Amino acid sequence: MTVKEMLEKAHEIAEQNEAKYDFIGLRFEDKEREEGETCETSRHNLDREDEREFPEYGTEEYEEMFELDGTSAWHIEYDAMLGYNDRDMDKDAESLHNVYHAYIIGGNEITNKDDALDEGEIVIKNAKVIAKLY
Repeated sequence: MTVKEMLEKAHEIAEQNEAKYDFIGLRFEDKEREEGETCETSRHNLDREDEREFPEYGTEEYEEMFELDGTSAWHIEYDAMLGYNDRDMDKDAESLHNVYHAYIIGGNEITNKDDALDEGEIVIKNAKVIAKLY
């Protein structure tokens, strides 16, 4: 699946679910999930210099980080969320991310708005998996 196809599919799924969920996001992670599953809360590293700098899930360093009140995702309306440019659109989406899966998640409440989130990032409380993109 190319980046362009992934984004088109993500927007299509979001449109189909906008009556059910007030907030919809794109989430990348290694964990295998099922549609309808409720996601765990995410953690946040406020002291990092690079937004890609993040300890491995399950490590002591990960567990010591600030716990958010919901699940972190890129807001579905924020296409610049991953720094894609025109040259990326025909690239394989999976090869551009260092994770195994991409999900569309949704919920009706966002939280942690004042906790130095990355541009385009939202934290969805009680987020549900709407769809798996890959």
